[in-house]
Amino acid sequence: MMPIRESAAPVANDATCIRHVVLIGDALGELSRTLRRDPGSVESKLVPGRREAWKLTLLPAGDVVRPSLPCELPADATHVVISIEGNCAIESSELLRGRPASYEEALARLAFAADQFERVVRLLIRASQAASLPTVICTMWLPHYPEPARQRAASAALAIFNDRIFRRAAEARLPIVDLRAVCTEAEDFAGPTLLSRAGLAKAANTVWLALYEVSRRGPGAEVFC
Repeated sequence: MMPIRESAAPVANDATCIRHVVLIGDALGELSRTLRRDPGSVESKLVPGRREAWKLTLLPAGDVVRPSLPCELPADATHVVISIEGNCAIESSELLRGRPASYEEALARLAFAADQFERVVRLLIRASQAASLPTVICTMWLPHYPEPARQRAASAALAIFNDRIFRRAAEARLPIVDLRAVCTEAEDFAGPTLLSRAGLAKAANTVWLALYEVSRRGPGAEVFC
């Protein structure tokens, strides 16, 4: 069983080794929009208390797993965070909107989508391992739909995807940041599947703690929340 570590408020100067974080995936998509609106401001706003400058690079999952053009991480990267979108993927795939003929068919469709998702997770982990950098992987936070039935259905579907993340992380001995336990308050959300500034800050602080610990102690299967 993976040990669990609860997050604490970061302390300045704790992790000066974290200089250039590469975020692989598209779960924290608001980061890319913020970067475009206000370049260079994300680091200081998302991680309160940090005084040292650090750099953030975003690499979409599709660019990393594309077989025709292998994606290389920046040469000066010091750490990797794998964080993959699932809520919007489930919504856009209409997995929860169709009318399957049976429960078996519905579960089979979910399982097939999870298989495709797990393949992407495996490739992203492989890319981070090739770079030999300290790496953590994030689960996907639960959505925040106002309709109880939709919330239950989406959460149940997402559990299948998160199980695949846990499976591949345990196999690779990667620390996990469990965002399901981090972003739980109404103010953490700017929409049903989108984190607010407050939610992003909570997620970033927990990720930062995990990166610091894996830098200090080396890789291992541990859950941060």
